[in-house]
Amino acid sequence: MTVFGWALAAAALIFVGWPLFAARLGNIQAEPATASPLERQKLEAYAAIKEAEFDRRMGKLSEEDFTSLTRRYRQQALAAIAALDQTRRAEVTRRGRPSRMIFCPNCGEKFGARANFCSNCGRSARESAA
Repeated sequence: MTVFGWALAAAALIFVGWPLFAARLGNIQAEPATASPLERQKLEAYAAIKEAEFDRRMGKLSEEDFTSLTRRYRQQALAAIAALDQTRRAEVTRRGRPSRMIFCPNCGEKFGARANFCSNCGRSARESAA
């Protein structure tokens, strides 16, 4: 085989194998090493909820088990979100800027940059920050 043939084979191998290699890198880099324990708790609760939804669709979980599991994991996620929000508010207050809620304490939905109300439950952002 000639040098051109080897180069062509190597290029084809890289072209075919790159998506598999990139997918593995994406999975490894999905959770940053610098994530806080609260951020990890939130991400783990989200992953557990997704897994429970998948198990329910596959018939591995009854509706009662699914409801109790998701309720518990949602409470964990909301507790982490509330603690993250409180930490961020404390940091902003320490810097002397006015405090603004990032997540709704009622449902956990993220407030938009200029939102006055939660897009999920309708709670006032100003009422939440008070």
